[in-house]
Amino acid sequence: MPISLPDDLKALLDAPTFVHLTTIDPDGAPQASAMWVKRDGDRIVFNTAEGRRKWRNIQADPRVAVSVSPADQPYLNFSIQGRVVEMRTSDGVDVIDELARKYTDEDRYMWLTEGMVRVTVLIEVDRIAANR
Repeated sequence: MPISLPDDLKALLDAPTFVHLTTIDPDGAPQASAMWVKRDGDRIVFNTAEGRRKWRNIQADPRVAVSVSPADQPYLNFSIQGRVVEMRTSDGVDVIDELARKYTDEDRYMWLTEGMVRVTVLIEVDRIAANR
């Protein structure tokens, strides 16, 4: 059952805070990636490209973990467990451009290549452990 995010975690997700997303490889090994994120209510939103390892992993197993620590407060940490509940391409480029503005102050995602299909991914949070 999804849970609500605490206000201090919402503030971190709304700021240009890098997070680490962990998915599960087919052999059961964890695979972690540094990510840009935003929020949609109590859901965590990120963006990837079709074919990437995290995209393939989520196709097979929607369980994920997210670790959030602001660079200027490394001992403040939220460890999050959840699952991907939606993947869509309809707004993929718009969302990666929005994230680029948030994290780089550029109007567009500078690494978008012709033929790249961007995927917006929504995570519902099931558990949060906080070290404040």
